Amino acid sequence: MNEEKPNIQEIRLGDCPICGGKNTLKVIQYIHDIPYFGKVMESTIICEKCGYRSADVMILEEKEPKLYTVKVEEEKDLFTRVVRSKSGTIELEELGIKIEPGPASQGFVSNVEGVLERVRETLLMARNFKEQENDKEAVKKIDELLEYIEDVKEGRKPLTVKVLDPFGNSALIGEKVKSRLLTKEEIKKLSTGPYVIIEPEELENEEAK
Repeated sequence: MNEEKPNIQEIRLGDCPICGGKNTLKVIQYIHDIPYFGKVMESTIICEKCGYRSADVMILEEKEPKLYTVKVEEEKDLFTRVVRSKSGTIELEELGIKIEPGPASQGFVSNVEGVLERVRETLLMARNFKEQENDKEAVKKIDELLEYIEDVKEGRKPLTVKVLDPFGNSALIGEKVKSRLLTKEEIKKLSTGPYVIIEPEELENEEAK
């Protein structure tokens, strides 16, 4: 089956709000089709002067707020695809780790192994700080998490991975993935990153003013 040729666009945005560089800000948009999911646009804003970067993922088809779950039990499960937008939350259940979106969060398309590598790098940085502070208890806890990640990669221990997105712009994609709609209560508890949820009645009230 022939894959659709990716659509890549580069757009000039003007001056950089970080360093003030004149006409140094651009956005690269990469549109491609993910099988069984739909068209996705990955966009990266870059300043050619100071190196500022901001990335996001947007689904180009209307999606409903969903929870995706996969149980990682063997090596092939690590290749489950992860689509995470700026509004997506990732939970690594057995590790007790939750990656929530914030104002500076980044969107990406990767796989479970790639997510674990991101977490491992963050833990190594945290370990270094705690070691400098001589916090032996924190260092021990981080070492346990790092060991568990290696066990997951080697198929010795399981890991439940969840992706939740109130805007439907994030997902897990693979044979073992299960999904369901998020409840209103679950949506209210989620961080939405830089985005805001506007209820239909709020929009009607605003238009009536």
